[in-house]
Amino acid sequence: MKKRISLAPYNEKYNQDLANFSLSNEQVQFTAMPAEVMEEAFQNPNKYPVVILNDKTPVGFFILHKNSEYVEERDSSRKILVRALSITLEHQGNGYALDAMKALPGLVKQLDPKVDEIILAVNEGNIAAQKLYLKAGFLDMGERKMGIKGLQLMLQYRME
Repeated sequence: MKKRISLAPYNEKYNQDLANFSLSNEQVQFTAMPAEVMEEAFQNPNKYPVVILNDKTPVGFFILHKNSEYVEERDSSRKILVRALSITLEHQGNGYALDAMKALPGLVKQLDPKVDEIILAVNEGNIAAQKLYLKAGFLDMGERKMGIKGLQLMLQYRME
């Protein structure tokens, strides 16, 4: 069965699937469950919850965040941050996260054509995620920031 990954803005019809998300104990230390971050995202006009769909089934989730704490004010109109990316446990290992990250630039261009760089912070201990992002075309330019869960590698994806 061929996977058909698409990225969709959050919609209430995905609530049940997102509420049933599960992650391994190792993963929970690096990311947040969708239910944990959605409510705050609804209150923040700079956050855009995104659902990763395989055909029409929600398999993943992340938030796009403009004007985040990781972006200097002078760069805020040109950069957007990916945060809280997760693929639910039962759908991991199918390449969905990689496909989603490859589809991300198209979604960002639709959302805001002025954005020319996608950034993300990945924990130094989260080797699997680092490999994923690098494989998806993100670059490690050596920038590091201290986050609430430890040292974060700041990766960037320059849009063409």
